[in-house]
Amino acid sequence: MLKVNHIDVSYKELQVLWGVSFEVHEGELVVLLGSNGTGKTTTLNAISGLLPKDKGSIHFMGQDITRIPGYKVAGYGIIHVPEGRRLFPEMTVMENLEMGSLFPEAKGKRKETLRRVFDLFPILEEKKNQEAGKLSGGQQQMVAIGRGLMALPKLLILDEPSLGLAPVLVQQIFDFVKEINNQGVTVLLVEQNVGQTLKLCHRAYVLENGRITLEGSGQQLLKNEHVKEAYLGI
Repeated sequence: MLKVNHIDVSYKELQVLWGVSFEVHEGELVVLLGSNGTGKTTTLNAISGLLPKDKGSIHFMGQDITRIPGYKVAGYGIIHVPEGRRLFPEMTVMENLEMGSLFPEAKGKRKETLRRVFDLFPILEEKKNQEAGKLSGGQQQMVAIGRGLMALPKLLILDEPSLGLAPVLVQQIFDFVKEINNQGVTVLLVEQNVGQTLKLCHRAYVLENGRITLEGSGQQLLKNEHVKEAYLGI
């Protein structure tokens, strides 16, 4: 489905990614792991067309999207839920969700998709007329994910969905992500909660200093000595 081929990405004179390559197959939940500053968000932004690529290519569903700008990439079905949620705080929950369904196909199925989002996040139906900025952090994250689902993604990209949440909510968010994948949505997830994500994903890649250094199934990487020492504290 998604094939990232040896991409280099820079911010002006500062190169951040070197030859990054990985794949996401249809129906998978794939995790990109790494410490702060290793290039995870840069990788996601490159896929979403928000950053230019110096070298390499990105293909999605067999089409070359390397030079496609972000607003057109979303039209291909790649929907990016960014770190920090980025909601419209003075708009209601319902208005934020509806913003996700502006493409013609998604707009035509808005009522059906909204029902699925409310089934997944019942609290959002209760608070649909409340301003998004007045919700708790966990509820805002649900709105952000729900808005992404309203676009009918073929590939849903989630950047640190558990960031800043209370521990009791972190497991809840992971459960939601797993359920979304079980419903047939392909997911590319960036997370620092390594133990949790490796338990729920199909495959994972480790990004260190702008390069992919390890790959394998979640269970394989849970048993990897470097991963256990560097990321699990074992």
